Amino acid sequence: MEDECEVVYVAGLGKMLGRTEASVREGIRRGVDWLPKGFKMGVRHCWLKEDVRDFLRGCRDGENKALKIGRKRHAPPTLIKSQVQ
Repeated sequence: MEDECEVVYVAGLGKMLGRTEASVREGIRRGVDWLPKGFKMGVRHCWLKEDVRDFLRGCRDGENKALKIGRKRHAPPTLIKSQVQ
């Protein structure tokens, strides 16, 4: 019988993302961008199964990429050839 529950908890999310329960909990604590948006129901962190699937589709299609932080890169300097006359 297939699991028909629409709500996923930490252990289930870890299985869906291929991560351990501990890494999901640490990700929640740190607020990482590789976790889909979830909510709390009482004291438990929850995700809707369809939201997780949409998040994974977005990762597959390149929509959930984090912005790169840091300073802008400039083109490296080039040597000017001296003109000998």
